[in-house]
Amino acid sequence: ALATAKIRATPFDVCRAFVNGSEMSQYWFTRYDSALKEGETSRWFLGAEAEAMSFDVYVKELLFPHRLVIDCPGEEGRLRQVTWSFKELDGGGTILSIEETGFAGSDEQIVESVLDSTRGFNQVIVAVKALVEHGVHVNVVTDHA
Repeated sequence: ALATAKIRATPFDVCRAFVNGSEMSQYWFTRYDSALKEGETSRWFLGAEAEAMSFDVYVKELLFPHRLVIDCPGEEGRLRQVTWSFKELDGGGTILSIEETGFAGSDEQIVESVLDSTRGFNQVIVAVKALVEHGVHVNVVTDHA
């Protein structure tokens, strides 16, 4: 699954919005840590309630501000890998690409998972674009249908 878009901000600002927990919580997951760190596990929460669903992500690689790679839970206990790439454009701006791999199940289940992932990451890109370009807070997890 791949989602990509141009964001009118530096790779530093776009990458920071994913790595810094206080920024990420303004548009995506509520986080209880300060920042992602390579080689460490972080817990991401789907909501602010004490009993909110959560899952752990492991930061495999963090080459700030160019690349972020995490492992997260997938189907049947398998891990999925999500890779963020932040490419600086000549003349300003960043091409943000988010790719998720490691889908499991039947062909039909894999297609459904890829489509869901692509839709979800496109929403995340719109939300982070709103935040870093305009300072607008749109929480896509809270409003996801």
